[in-house]
Order: sequence, then C-alpha cells, then structure tokens
Amino acid sequence: MRAAICHLPFLVFLALTGCAAVSAERARFDSTPEPDVRALSSALDEVLRDGNRAPEPGPETSASLQAILRMSQTRSPFLAAAYYRWKAAVASIDTAFEMPEGMVEYREFMQAENANVRLMDERRSVMVSQMFPNPGKVAARQDMLAAEAGVMADEFNAVRRELRQRVIDAYVDIQSLDARTRVLQQLTALARGLEALMEPMVETGQATQADLLRMQVEREEMESDLASLALRRPALVKVLEAASGVRLAPDVVVDALPEVRRAKLPSRAEQLVALDSHPMLQMSHAQARVADAKVIESRWMWVPDFFIAAEWMQMNVPGDMPFESAVAFRVGITIPWSFGANAARSNAAEAERMAARLVVAQKRLDLAAELEAMLFELADAERMLGLLGGSIVPKARQALELIQADFSSGRAGLTDVLSAWQSWLAGELSFIRARSEALKARAALEALIGIQLKDE
Repeated sequence: MRAAICHLPFLVFLALTGCAAVSAERARFDSTPEPDVRALSSALDEVLRDGNRAPEPGPETSASLQAILRMSQTRSPFLAAAYYRWKAAVASIDTAFEMPEGMVEYREFMQAENANVRLMDERRSVMVSQMFPNPGKVAARQDMLAAEAGVMADEFNAVRRELRQRVIDAYVDIQSLDARTRVLQQLTALARGLEALMEPMVETGQATQADLLRMQVEREEMESDLASLALRRPALVKVLEAASGVRLAPDVVVDALPEVRRAKLPSRAEQLVALDSHPMLQMSHAQARVADAKVIESRWMWVPDFFIAAEWMQMNVPGDMPFESAVAFRVGITIPWSFGANAARSNAAEAERMAARLVVAQKRLDLAAELEAMLFELADAERMLGLLGGSIVPKARQALELIQADFSSGRAGLTDVLSAWQSWLAGELSFIRARSEALKARAALEALIGIQLKDE
C-alpha cells in the first residue's frame, strides 16, 4: 500500500500526459479549417444513408481544372476513405480505457444437513468483482492510439496532395490529346487542299499519279490517327473521373493547354523546410511515436493489475440469534509471472522502435532524392519547352509555308513537302509533350513541397 501511495504522483502524471495527447489529436480532427472536409463528411453521410440516398449529380459537360479540383474535394472516394480512417482512429482512442468485464456471482446452499458440531454458517451470498488494469498501462495504450490517430491525420493530408496531383495529371493528358487532335486536323486540312491542288496538276503533267496516291496515303494515315485519338479520349476522361470522383461526359470540354512560363522556385532553405513538413515524413514520425508507446506499454506489463470485490452473505448463527447478514470487501493484485512472454514483448517493441526510427531517416533520404529528381524534371521540361517554342517549331512552320508555296509554283517536289510536314508535325507534337511534362513536373513538385509555385 505504501508503494502504491509513493507511485501515485507518477501514475497521475502518466494519465495527464495521455490525456494531453488525446486532446491534441481530437482538436486536430475537430478544428480542421477546410470547409471541404465538412462537406465531404456530410455529403458521404447522405449518400451512404439507407432509404434516403442523395440524387447523384449529372455528368459535367465542361469544366476547368480548378473546378474539377474543387469538386474532387467533396466527391472523391479516395479522399473520403482517408477521412473516415482518420475519424475511426480518433474514435478508437477511447478504447484504451476498456476494462475487463465485471462479474456477478450468486451462491446458495440448496441443502445443509445437521452436523455434529454446528449448522452451516453461510446460506447464500452475492459477490461483485471488477479487474482494473494499472494506470500506466492504460496511459501507454492511450498514447499509442493517439499516435495512430496522428498517422491517419498525416495520411489524410498526403492523400489530399496525391489527389490533386492525380487530377492534374489526368486533366493534362486530356488537354494534350486535344492539342494533338487540333494539330492533326490542321495538317489533314492542308493535305486535302494539296490533294485538290494536285488533281489538275496530274492532268497537265506537272505531277505524277504516284505523287497523288502518296498524298492520299498520307492524308488517310492522318485521318486514321485522328480516329484513334477520338477513340482514346473517352478512356482518358474515365481516368480523370476515377481520379477526381466527378462524373464527366465522354465529350467533356476542357481548357486548352496553357502557356507555360518558367516557375519561380523557393529558396533551398524553404524547400528543405517544406520537406520536413511533408505528410509522408510526418507519418513516419507518428509511427515512431506509436513504437515508443509500445515500448512503454511493454514495460508496464511487469506491473500487476488490481481487482476489487464486494460480497454480501446471509449467515445462520446457531442459538437463539436470528438470521444475520454480513458484507465482505476484497482487494487483490495479479501476479505477472509470464516472464518469457513479457521479455519477448519488450524485445519486440524495442526492435520495432529502432525500425521506425530508421524508416524516418530513410524517408528523409527518399524525399531529398525525389526533390532533386523533380527539380531536374521541371528544369529539363522548361528547357525543352523554350527550345521548341522559341526556335524549332516556328522555323518548322515557316519552312512548311515556304515549301508549300514552292510546290504550288512547281519549284519543289512532293517529297520536300512531306518532309517539311513531318518536321513540323514532330516539332508540334514534341512541343505539346514538353508542355504536358512541364505541367506534370510542376504539379509533382508542388505536391512534394506543399507550396504553390508562381511564374517568374
């Protein structure tokens, strides 16, 4: 009893520490400032409610990137699943106070024969008992569950970043396909015009029938490419629909590829600070806190638990005394003699803690390497974009215009025209691909550092 009194302040401190961790995680969940989280929870509650299903919104026929990003915050099952995992983890913190179920025992002697010495004293009894785990173990479990809730909170933030990047990538793919379609349509229109121009030239002998057939083959191949792009577009729309959770019409109209300017990058110090707050790294830190709590919990396994029992008995006292009742009170502790299991549990918890700390170190290295890769991807895409847009594509377009004029006047052959077409087409497609890669690299870098980049 004296030992328990001496350790009482320490146990109270552990309990208060656990309560502080729980309060922090609950406050983090309840005070999320984004209104989209509230809308996400309420909207999905309405959808999942039996008998009162909310009407599904119709497919979007036209949408901008910002509109789809905004709608994805309330319609994405991917984000909703992360939200409810976080909600479940916060609600599970209260399970740390779960105690063994109490017991009620009733005993009565159905028959008591007269004995030579005396009658049976106890006739019937009722006992209520309850086991109480030691407060240190409860506080450690509560701290562990609070850390697991922190893992889910960081996972939710990571999912929000990943969701934004997935939506941007899918949207840019549709933009790129539409841009390629427009380029091929322009070239097909030019092919039709030259084909119409060549028919009288064949009759006058200025062009051969083979040249006309070759032009027709080139036009049909480009029309086949256009048909292939038209068949592929609904599949890309479904990818965007799956990424965002927003219903889209197969022929949804999206914005054209924007003009990409060079991004203004934050300083190296700001980049490294942003990496330290990355949700995946924070998840690793939270998992390390879970491992620390497991170590503390394993150490409290050596401390006994307590039980309290109260018993009422009806007594039969010999002699002239009437029936009397008595109340008994019992207090006891468990004997933690599973020495091997407790030692193994402690060793396993220590190993898990070391592994969690190593994961934190490795995650830092991975994020730093990913940052360098994203910076290179963005810089290379911007370099290629400047080269193509500033020199190659304008020169290829000018060469095509000159060759077409020379072909109309008979100073150039069909081979020269087709070669100029291929150069211009390759330059335009490379320019479209460079813009797409620059936009995707920028979105990936923004998702990595959590900072919206501005143009120079």
